[in-house]
Amino acid sequence: MGGLALAWGTASWGSAAWAGGRPRVLRALVESWPPYLEPGADGSVRGLDAELLQAICKQAGYELRWIRGTPQWRKRRYRELLNDQFDVIFSATPVPGRDAAVMYSRTYRNEAFMVAATDPRDPRLVGLQGFDQVLQRRIPLLHVDALGLGGDFEAWRERLADAGLLLPYQTTRQGVDMLRLGRAALILGDDLDVHAQARVSGVRLLRQPFGHSVQPVCLMLSRRRLDERDLARIDQAIQVLEQRGTLAAIRRRHGST
Repeated sequence: MGGLALAWGTASWGSAAWAGGRPRVLRALVESWPPYLEPGADGSVRGLDAELLQAICKQAGYELRWIRGTPQWRKRRYRELLNDQFDVIFSATPVPGRDAAVMYSRTYRNEAFMVAATDPRDPRLVGLQGFDQVLQRRIPLLHVDALGLGGDFEAWRERLADAGLLLPYQTTRQGVDMLRLGRAALILGDDLDVHAQARVSGVRLLRQPFGHSVQPVCLMLSRRRLDERDLARIDQAIQVLEQRGTLAAIRRRHGST
């Protein structure tokens, strides 16, 4: 993936420092999550979210520090955030009741979901147009283990689950491997993420004509080290960078909106 490489450790950008002369530190977790985060063998960090956060930190006057992560299920990440292991989670959707522990920034990009198959010979997929037919034809569906996967899917989630057709996955590699091995005929997940993993795994995806949705996502910020003033600075930085077109240019380079 193109774009700037971000070094491990500390680096200070911008002139907007705190009163003490040094900017506040924002700790971000990096793991292999192409095309959003891609740690390089040379210690660099590339990808869409890496570049977006770099630009936001530079504008807000923060020192961005990357923390090495090990592969974990996404639900573990929230607990690690609360345990003060890092300060920010990417691609977050506000959840009611969490305001005491975390804060949510302004939208910094959109997240697109799609449904895909891999076996063109599967007769159940012929003329498939919606989740109602997925239920009617009893087609197993892999989906990322998260809420808010698009209004179309959410309207059918409970009925599909009651019919025993839903198979949640924690990591995209796990989901694509399950699709490749025939555990299910369909997969629902993040468009860019699923396509990136499919290329790595050598899986050919057949996009389906339903289940597509686009929704805004935020940065989730821990209240352990950050407060409302930090949130205001980050929100202001996002707003300024949107007005300048800086974030839009980064997103376009990575095929996002």
